[in-house]
Amino acid sequence: MAKKHYDWAEGPAEIDAHSLTKHEVLVGYLLRYLQQRTLNARGRERLRITLVDGFCGGGLYTIRGQSKLILGSPLRMLAAVDEARILVNKDRTKPLELDVQYVFIDKDASAVSFLSKVLQERGYGAAIGKSIHLIHEEFAKVNDAVIQLIKRHTPRAGTALFFLDQYGYIDVPANLIQRIFSELPGSEVVLTFHVSSFATYTNDQFTNHVSGKLAIDIGSALGGRSIEKLKEDDADWRRFIQAALYQALVRNCGAQFFTPFFIRGEGSGHGEYWLVHLSQHPRAQDVMKQVHWKHQNHFVHYGGAGLDMLATHTMGFRQEFNGGFQFDDVARSESTKALVQQLATNVYVRNVPVQLGELFSSTCNTSPATSSMYKTALEQLAGQSDILVTSKNGKRMTRARYMSDTDVIERSRQSSLFSTSMG
Repeated sequence: MAKKHYDWAEGPAEIDAHSLTKHEVLVGYLLRYLQQRTLNARGRERLRITLVDGFCGGGLYTIRGQSKLILGSPLRMLAAVDEARILVNKDRTKPLELDVQYVFIDKDASAVSFLSKVLQERGYGAAIGKSIHLIHEEFAKVNDAVIQLIKRHTPRAGTALFFLDQYGYIDVPANLIQRIFSELPGSEVVLTFHVSSFATYTNDQFTNHVSGKLAIDIGSALGGRSIEKLKEDDADWRRFIQAALYQALVRNCGAQFFTPFFIRGEGSGHGEYWLVHLSQHPRAQDVMKQVHWKHQNHFVHYGGAGLDMLATHTMGFRQEFNGGFQFDDVARSESTKALVQQLATNVYVRNVPVQLGELFSSTCNTSPATSSMYKTALEQLAGQSDILVTSKNGKRMTRARYMSDTDVIERSRQSSLFSTSMG
Protein backbone atom coordinates (compact mmCIF):
# COMPACT_ATOMS: atom_id res chain seq x y z
CA MET A 1 0.00 0.00 0.00
CA ALA A 2 2.58 2.43 -1.14
CA LYS A 3 2.47 6.11 -1.84
CA LYS A 4 3.94 7.45 -5.02
CA HIS A 5 6.96 8.93 -3.25
CA TYR A 6 8.08 5.48 -2.06
CA ASP A 7 11.30 4.26 -3.63
CA TRP A 8 11.66 0.52 -4.20
CA ALA A 9 14.62 0.60 -6.58
CA GLU A 10 17.23 -0.11 -3.89
CA GLY A 11 15.31 -2.15 -1.36
CA PRO A 12 12.58 -1.55 1.24
CA ALA A 13 10.95 1.86 1.03
CA GLU A 14 10.66 4.17 4.02
CA ILE A 15 7.26 4.55 5.64
CA ASP A 16 5.92 6.97 8.25
CA ALA A 17 4.99 5.37 11.57
CA HIS A 18 1.35 6.49 11.42
CA SER A 19 0.88 4.64 8.13
CA LEU A 20 1.38 1.36 9.98
CA THR A 21 -1.95 1.90 11.69
CA LYS A 22 -3.75 1.29 8.39
CA HIS A 23 -2.00 -2.05 8.03
CA GLU A 24 -2.96 -3.06 11.59
CA VAL A 25 -6.59 -2.16 11.00
CA LEU A 26 -6.80 -3.95 7.68
CA VAL A 27 -5.21 -7.11 9.05
CA GLY A 28 -7.45 -6.93 12.12
CA TYR A 29 -10.47 -6.75 9.85
CA LEU A 30 -9.20 -9.58 7.63
CA LEU A 31 -8.86 -11.92 10.62
CA ARG A 32 -12.36 -11.13 11.85
CA TYR A 33 -13.69 -11.35 8.30
CA LEU A 34 -12.30 -14.85 7.78
CA GLN A 35 -13.52 -16.03 11.17
CA GLN A 36 -17.01 -14.69 10.45
CA ARG A 37 -17.14 -16.34 7.04
CA THR A 38 -16.09 -19.69 8.47
CA LEU A 39 -18.92 -19.48 11.02
CA ASN A 40 -21.26 -19.32 8.03
CA ALA A 41 -19.49 -22.26 6.38
CA ARG A 42 -20.39 -25.03 8.84
CA GLY A 43 -20.46 -28.39 7.13
CA ARG A 44 -18.29 -27.22 4.24
CA GLU A 45 -14.80 -28.50 3.57
CA ARG A 46 -13.49 -25.51 1.62
CA LEU A 47 -13.93 -21.74 1.73
CA ARG A 48 -12.85 -19.83 -1.36
CA ILE A 49 -12.08 -16.13 -1.43
CA THR A 50 -9.94 -13.64 -3.31
CA LEU A 51 -7.97 -10.89 -1.57
CA VAL A 52 -7.15 -7.91 -3.78
CA ASP A 53 -4.57 -5.30 -2.80
CA GLY A 54 -4.94 -2.61 -5.44
CA PHE A 55 -1.94 -0.52 -4.31
CA CYS A 56 0.30 -3.19 -2.83
CA GLY A 57 3.78 -1.65 -2.78
CA GLY A 58 6.92 -3.72 -2.49
CA GLY A 59 6.08 -5.80 0.58
CA LEU A 60 8.75 -4.50 2.98
CA TYR A 61 9.35 -1.11 4.61
CA THR A 62 11.59 0.55 7.11
CA ILE A 63 10.12 3.16 9.44
CA ARG A 64 11.44 6.58 8.54
CA GLY A 65 14.60 7.23 10.53
CA GLN A 66 14.90 3.60 11.69
CA SER A 67 16.39 0.41 10.26
CA LYS A 68 13.85 -2.16 11.49
CA LEU A 69 12.07 -4.02 8.68
CA ILE A 70 8.25 -3.77 8.62
CA LEU A 71 5.96 -6.07 6.65
CA GLY A 72 3.87 -4.42 3.96
CA SER A 73 0.24 -5.28 3.26
CA PRO A 74 0.86 -8.29 0.93
CA LEU A 75 2.98 -10.14 3.50
CA ARG A 76 0.60 -9.13 6.27
CA MET A 77 -2.31 -10.60 4.29
CA LEU A 78 -0.47 -13.86 3.77
CA ALA A 79 0.42 -14.05 7.47
CA ALA A 80 -3.16 -13.20 8.51
CA VAL A 81 -4.57 -16.02 6.40
CA ASP A 82 -2.04 -18.45 7.95
CA GLU A 83 -3.14 -17.29 11.40
CA ALA A 84 -6.81 -17.61 10.44
CA ARG A 85 -6.26 -21.20 9.30
CA ILE A 86 -5.11 -22.06 12.81
CA LEU A 87 -7.91 -20.14 14.54
CA VAL A 88 -10.81 -21.46 12.46
CA ASN A 89 -9.66 -25.08 12.66
CA LYS A 90 -8.86 -25.07 16.37
CA ASP A 91 -12.10 -26.78 17.40
CA ARG A 92 -12.94 -28.58 14.16
CA THR A 93 -12.69 -32.34 13.86
CA LYS A 94 -12.47 -31.99 10.07
CA PRO A 95 -10.25 -29.10 8.95
CA LEU A 96 -11.70 -26.37 6.75
CA GLU A 97 -9.52 -25.50 3.78
CA LEU A 98 -9.08 -21.78 3.17
CA ASP A 99 -8.62 -21.59 -0.59
CA VAL A 100 -7.35 -18.03 -0.92
CA GLN A 101 -6.38 -16.32 -4.16
CA TYR A 102 -4.24 -13.18 -3.86
CA VAL A 103 -4.10 -10.35 -6.41
CA PHE A 104 -1.36 -7.79 -5.76
CA ILE A 105 -1.42 -4.73 -8.03
CA ASP A 106 0.83 -1.69 -8.29
CA LYS A 107 1.57 0.80 -11.06
CA ASP A 108 5.20 1.09 -9.87
CA ALA A 109 7.33 -1.48 -11.72
CA SER A 110 10.09 -1.37 -9.09
CA ALA A 111 7.53 -2.10 -6.36
CA VAL A 112 6.16 -5.17 -8.16
CA SER A 113 9.68 -6.39 -8.95
CA PHE A 114 10.79 -5.98 -5.34
CA LEU A 115 7.63 -7.70 -4.07
CA SER A 116 8.27 -10.66 -6.36
CA LYS A 117 11.80 -10.94 -4.96
CA VAL A 118 10.57 -10.74 -1.36
CA LEU A 119 7.87 -13.37 -1.93
CA GLN A 120 10.38 -15.78 -3.45
CA GLU A 121 12.84 -15.25 -0.62
CA ARG A 122 10.10 -16.00 1.92
CA GLY A 123 8.98 -19.26 0.33
CA TYR A 124 6.04 -18.08 -1.79
CA GLY A 125 7.76 -18.36 -5.15
CA ALA A 126 5.91 -21.49 -6.27
CA ALA A 127 2.57 -19.78 -5.65
CA ILE A 128 3.29 -16.83 -7.97
CA GLY A 129 1.17 -17.20 -11.09
CA LYS A 130 -1.06 -19.75 -9.34
CA SER A 131 -2.64 -18.55 -6.09
CA ILE A 132 -0.65 -15.30 -6.10
CA HIS A 133 -1.06 -12.93 -9.05
CA LEU A 134 1.32 -9.97 -9.41
CA ILE A 135 0.14 -7.21 -11.74
CA HIS A 136 2.12 -4.17 -12.80
CA GLU A 137 -0.53 -1.63 -13.78
CA GLU A 138 -2.88 1.02 -12.42
CA PHE A 139 -5.76 -0.58 -10.53
CA ALA A 140 -8.36 1.28 -12.58
CA LYS A 141 -6.95 -0.17 -15.80
CA VAL A 142 -7.02 -3.81 -14.69
CA ASN A 143 -10.38 -3.81 -12.91
CA ASP A 144 -11.95 -5.96 -15.65
CA ALA A 145 -9.17 -8.55 -15.51
CA VAL A 146 -9.35 -8.72 -11.73
CA ILE A 147 -13.11 -9.25 -11.81
CA GLN A 148 -12.61 -12.18 -14.20
CA LEU A 149 -9.97 -13.73 -11.90
CA ILE A 150 -12.43 -13.53 -9.02
CA LYS A 151 -15.29 -15.02 -11.04
CA ARG A 152 -13.13 -17.98 -12.01
CA HIS A 153 -12.19 -18.59 -8.38
CA THR A 154 -15.72 -18.18 -6.97
CA PRO A 155 -18.12 -18.50 -9.95
CA ARG A 156 -21.35 -18.36 -7.97
CA ALA A 157 -20.72 -15.90 -5.15
CA GLY A 158 -18.01 -13.65 -6.59
CA THR A 159 -16.44 -13.39 -3.15
CA ALA A 160 -13.57 -10.97 -2.71
CA LEU A 161 -12.19 -8.43 -0.28
CA PHE A 162 -10.64 -5.35 -1.90
CA PHE A 163 -8.07 -3.27 -0.01
CA LEU A 164 -7.76 -0.03 -1.94
CA ASP A 165 -5.28 2.17 -0.09
CA GLN A 166 -4.97 4.55 -2.99
CA TYR A 167 -2.03 6.79 -3.78
CA GLY A 168 -4.07 9.98 -3.66
CA TYR A 169 -7.79 10.53 -3.47
CA ILE A 170 -9.13 9.92 -7.00
CA ASP A 171 -7.30 6.76 -8.10
CA VAL A 172 -10.44 4.66 -7.54
CA PRO A 173 -13.40 6.32 -9.29
CA ALA A 174 -16.80 5.52 -7.81
CA ASN A 175 -17.98 3.83 -11.02
CA LEU A 176 -15.28 1.16 -10.63
CA ILE A 177 -16.51 0.25 -7.17
CA GLN A 178 -20.08 0.25 -8.47
CA ARG A 179 -19.06 -2.32 -11.07
CA ILE A 180 -17.40 -4.47 -8.41
CA PHE A 181 -20.65 -4.64 -6.44
CA SER A 182 -22.72 -5.15 -9.58
CA GLU A 183 -20.68 -8.11 -10.84
CA LEU A 184 -19.33 -9.44 -7.53
CA PRO A 185 -22.20 -9.16 -5.03
CA GLY A 186 -20.33 -11.13 -2.38
CA SER A 187 -17.48 -8.63 -2.27
CA GLU A 188 -16.44 -5.88 0.13
CA VAL A 189 -14.26 -2.81 -0.37
CA VAL A 190 -12.05 -1.03 2.14
CA LEU A 191 -11.15 2.34 0.65
CA THR A 192 -8.82 4.98 2.11
CA PHE A 193 -8.33 8.66 1.33
CA HIS A 194 -5.36 10.65 2.52
CA VAL A 195 -7.13 13.63 4.06
CA SER A 196 -4.24 16.08 3.73
CA SER A 197 -3.84 15.32 0.02
CA PHE A 198 -7.57 15.64 -0.51
CA ALA A 199 -7.56 19.01 1.27
CA THR A 200 -4.51 20.26 -0.63
CA TYR A 201 -5.85 19.53 -4.11
CA THR A 202 -9.54 20.21 -3.51
CA ASN A 203 -10.36 23.89 -3.81
CA ASP A 204 -12.99 26.15 -5.29
CA GLN A 205 -11.23 26.32 -8.67
CA PHE A 206 -10.92 22.53 -9.08
CA THR A 207 -14.25 21.46 -7.59
CA ASN A 208 -15.64 20.31 -10.95
CA HIS A 209 -12.51 18.27 -11.72
CA VAL A 210 -12.55 16.47 -8.38
CA SER A 211 -16.33 16.01 -8.50
CA GLY A 212 -16.05 14.34 -11.90
CA LYS A 213 -13.34 11.94 -10.77
CA LEU A 214 -15.18 10.92 -7.61
CA ALA A 215 -18.65 11.01 -9.21
CA ILE A 216 -19.74 13.32 -6.39
CA ASP A 217 -21.42 16.70 -6.72
CA ILE A 218 -19.19 18.56 -4.27
CA GLY A 219 -20.88 21.87 -5.03
CA SER A 220 -24.26 20.56 -3.87
CA ALA A 221 -22.72 18.89 -0.85
CA LEU A 222 -21.18 22.21 0.19
CA GLY A 223 -24.59 23.84 0.36
CA GLY A 224 -23.28 27.11 -1.03
CA ARG A 225 -20.26 27.30 1.26
CA SER A 226 -16.72 27.83 0.00
CA ILE A 227 -14.21 24.98 0.18
CA GLU A 228 -11.43 27.43 1.01
CA LYS A 229 -13.48 28.87 3.88
CA LEU A 230 -14.37 25.41 5.11
CA LYS A 231 -10.72 24.31 5.20
CA GLU A 232 -9.85 27.12 7.61
CA ASP A 233 -11.31 24.95 10.39
CA ASP A 234 -9.64 21.53 10.41
CA ALA A 235 -12.51 19.84 12.26
CA ASP A 236 -15.09 21.41 9.92
CA TRP A 237 -13.22 20.04 6.92
CA ARG A 238 -13.23 16.53 8.32
CA ARG A 239 -16.90 16.77 9.23
CA PHE A 240 -17.61 17.82 5.67
CA ILE A 241 -15.77 14.77 4.33
CA GLN A 242 -17.55 12.45 6.73
CA ALA A 243 -21.06 13.85 6.61
CA ALA A 244 -21.49 15.31 3.14
CA LEU A 245 -19.02 13.59 0.83
CA TYR A 246 -19.34 10.12 2.25
CA GLN A 247 -23.08 9.86 1.71
CA ALA A 248 -22.69 10.99 -1.91
CA LEU A 249 -19.77 8.59 -2.41
CA VAL A 250 -21.55 5.50 -1.14
CA ARG A 251 -24.63 6.28 -3.21
CA ASN A 252 -22.51 6.37 -6.35
CA CYS A 253 -20.63 3.23 -5.36
CA GLY A 254 -23.84 1.22 -5.03
CA ALA A 255 -23.08 -0.08 -1.53
CA GLN A 256 -25.96 -0.83 0.83
CA PHE A 257 -23.85 -0.71 3.99
CA PHE A 258 -20.89 1.48 4.89
CA THR A 259 -18.75 3.09 7.60
CA PRO A 260 -17.11 6.56 7.31
CA PHE A 261 -14.58 6.88 10.15
CA PHE A 262 -11.07 8.33 10.31
CA ILE A 263 -7.75 6.75 11.22
CA ARG A 264 -6.13 9.23 13.59
CA GLY A 265 -2.80 10.82 12.79
CA GLU A 266 0.23 10.06 14.93
CA GLY A 267 0.23 12.19 18.07
CA SER A 268 -2.94 14.01 17.07
CA GLY A 269 -6.68 13.75 17.51
CA HIS A 270 -7.23 14.63 13.86
CA GLY A 271 -8.00 12.01 11.26
CA GLU A 272 -5.13 11.58 8.84
CA TYR A 273 -6.85 8.96 6.69
CA TRP A 274 -10.52 8.60 5.88
CA LEU A 275 -11.36 4.90 5.86
CA VAL A 276 -14.60 3.87 4.16
CA HIS A 277 -15.83 0.28 4.35
CA LEU A 278 -18.40 -0.65 1.69
CA SER A 279 -20.43 -3.86 1.54
CA GLN A 280 -23.80 -5.37 0.71
CA HIS A 281 -24.46 -7.01 4.07
CA PRO A 282 -25.06 -5.59 7.58
CA ARG A 283 -22.92 -8.29 9.22
CA ALA A 284 -19.90 -7.10 7.26
CA GLN A 285 -20.54 -3.54 8.41
CA ASP A 286 -20.85 -4.79 11.99
CA VAL A 287 -17.52 -6.64 11.82
CA MET A 288 -15.74 -3.50 10.62
CA LYS A 289 -17.21 -1.46 13.47
CA GLN A 290 -15.98 -4.10 15.92
CA VAL A 291 -12.48 -3.42 14.58
CA HIS A 292 -12.95 0.32 15.11
CA TRP A 293 -13.83 -0.24 18.76
CA LYS A 294 -10.96 -2.71 19.24
CA HIS A 295 -8.45 -0.23 17.82
CA GLN A 296 -10.02 2.67 19.68
CA ASN A 297 -6.79 4.65 20.03
CA HIS A 298 -6.52 4.82 16.25
CA PHE A 299 -10.01 5.97 15.22
CA VAL A 300 -12.12 9.10 15.43
CA HIS A 301 -15.41 10.29 13.98
CA TYR A 302 -17.11 13.66 14.03
CA GLY A 303 -20.75 13.21 14.90
CA GLY A 304 -23.30 11.78 17.27
CA ALA A 305 -23.22 8.64 19.39
CA GLY A 306 -26.57 7.10 18.57
CA LEU A 307 -28.65 6.40 15.47
CA ASP A 308 -28.20 9.78 13.81
CA MET A 309 -24.44 10.24 13.91
CA LEU A 310 -24.52 12.30 10.72
CA ALA A 311 -27.69 14.25 11.47
CA THR A 312 -27.92 17.36 9.34
CA HIS A 313 -27.88 20.66 11.16
CA THR A 314 -25.38 22.62 9.11
CA MET A 315 -24.21 20.27 6.34
CA GLY A 316 -24.39 17.41 8.80
CA PHE A 317 -21.83 18.98 11.11
CA ARG A 318 -22.06 18.11 14.76
CA GLN A 319 -19.27 17.42 17.22
CA GLU A 320 -20.54 16.25 20.58
CA PHE A 321 -17.15 15.20 21.94
CA ASN A 322 -14.08 17.37 22.40
CA GLY A 323 -11.65 16.21 19.73
CA GLY A 324 -14.24 13.95 18.14
CA PHE A 325 -15.81 10.61 19.02
CA GLN A 326 -12.80 8.43 19.79
CA PHE A 327 -14.31 4.95 20.30
CA ASP A 328 -13.17 4.96 23.92
CA ASP A 329 -15.02 4.24 27.18
CA VAL A 330 -16.58 7.72 27.17
CA ALA A 331 -17.85 7.19 23.63
CA ARG A 332 -19.19 3.73 24.51
CA SER A 333 -21.09 5.12 27.50
CA GLU A 334 -22.56 7.94 25.42
CA SER A 335 -23.51 5.47 22.69
CA THR A 336 -25.34 3.20 25.10
CA LYS A 337 -27.29 6.09 26.60
CA ALA A 338 -28.25 7.40 23.18
CA LEU A 339 -29.24 3.97 21.91
CA VAL A 340 -31.58 3.28 24.84
CA GLN A 341 -33.66 6.34 24.05
CA GLN A 342 -33.40 6.22 20.27
CA LEU A 343 -34.10 2.49 19.89
CA ALA A 344 -37.13 2.87 22.12
CA THR A 345 -38.36 5.70 19.92
CA ASN A 346 -37.62 3.68 16.77
CA VAL A 347 -39.63 0.70 18.02
CA TYR A 348 -42.47 2.97 19.13
CA VAL A 349 -42.90 4.85 15.84
CA ARG A 350 -42.89 1.61 13.83
CA ASN A 351 -46.03 0.56 15.70
CA VAL A 352 -45.50 -3.01 14.45
CA PRO A 353 -43.14 -5.75 15.66
CA VAL A 354 -39.69 -5.84 14.04
CA GLN A 355 -36.97 -8.47 14.01
CA LEU A 356 -33.72 -7.51 15.69
CA GLY A 357 -31.78 -8.10 12.46
CA GLU A 358 -34.06 -5.71 10.57
CA LEU A 359 -33.80 -3.10 13.32
CA PHE A 360 -30.01 -3.22 13.08
CA SER A 361 -29.77 -3.30 9.27
CA SER A 362 -32.17 -0.39 8.85
CA THR A 363 -30.24 1.88 11.22
CA CYS A 364 -26.61 0.69 11.37
CA ASN A 365 -25.32 2.97 8.59
CA THR A 366 -25.99 6.02 10.72
CA SER A 367 -24.63 4.71 14.01
CA PRO A 368 -21.13 3.95 15.34
CA ALA A 369 -22.64 1.22 17.53
CA THR A 370 -22.12 -2.51 16.95
CA SER A 371 -24.90 -5.10 17.05
CA SER A 372 -23.64 -6.13 20.48
CA MET A 373 -24.16 -2.57 21.73
CA TYR A 374 -27.69 -2.61 20.27
CA LYS A 375 -28.42 -5.76 22.26
CA THR A 376 -27.08 -4.20 25.46
CA ALA A 377 -29.46 -1.25 25.00
CA LEU A 378 -32.36 -3.60 24.21
CA GLU A 379 -31.60 -5.61 27.35
CA GLN A 380 -31.94 -2.42 29.40
CA LEU A 381 -35.23 -1.53 27.72
CA ALA A 382 -36.58 -5.07 28.19
CA GLY A 383 -35.56 -5.00 31.86
CA GLN A 384 -37.54 -1.79 32.33
CA SER A 385 -40.55 -3.34 30.54
CA ASP A 386 -40.40 -0.67 27.83
CA ILE A 387 -40.17 -3.29 25.05
CA LEU A 388 -40.72 -6.99 24.63
CA VAL A 389 -38.11 -9.19 22.93
CA THR A 390 -39.41 -12.63 21.92
CA SER A 391 -37.62 -15.53 20.23
CA LYS A 392 -39.12 -17.31 17.22
CA ASN A 393 -40.15 -20.05 19.66
CA GLY A 394 -42.15 -17.56 21.73
CA LYS A 395 -39.66 -17.34 24.62
CA ARG A 396 -39.20 -13.96 26.32
CA MET A 397 -35.60 -12.74 25.82
CA THR A 398 -34.17 -10.45 28.51
CA ARG A 399 -30.40 -11.02 28.26
CA ALA A 400 -28.33 -9.46 25.50
CA ARG A 401 -26.01 -12.44 25.14
CA TYR A 402 -28.91 -14.70 24.14
CA MET A 403 -30.58 -12.35 21.67
CA SER A 404 -30.43 -13.14 17.94
CA ASP A 405 -31.37 -11.52 14.63
CA THR A 406 -34.61 -13.49 14.40
CA ASP A 407 -35.93 -12.28 17.77
CA VAL A 408 -38.99 -10.04 17.49
CA ILE A 409 -39.08 -6.64 19.21
CA GLU A 410 -42.28 -4.76 19.98
CA ARG A 411 -43.72 -2.11 22.26
CA SER A 412 -44.72 -3.18 25.74
CA ARG A 413 -48.17 -2.21 26.97
CA GLN A 414 -46.59 -1.70 30.40
CA SER A 415 -44.12 0.89 29.12
CA SER A 416 -44.10 4.05 31.20
CA LEU A 417 -41.61 5.56 28.74
CA PHE A 418 -44.03 5.59 25.84
CA SER A 419 -47.11 6.59 27.83
CA THR A 420 -45.43 9.58 29.49
CA SER A 421 -42.85 10.96 27.07
CA MET A 422 -44.33 9.98 23.75
CA GLY A 423 -48.00 9.74 24.38
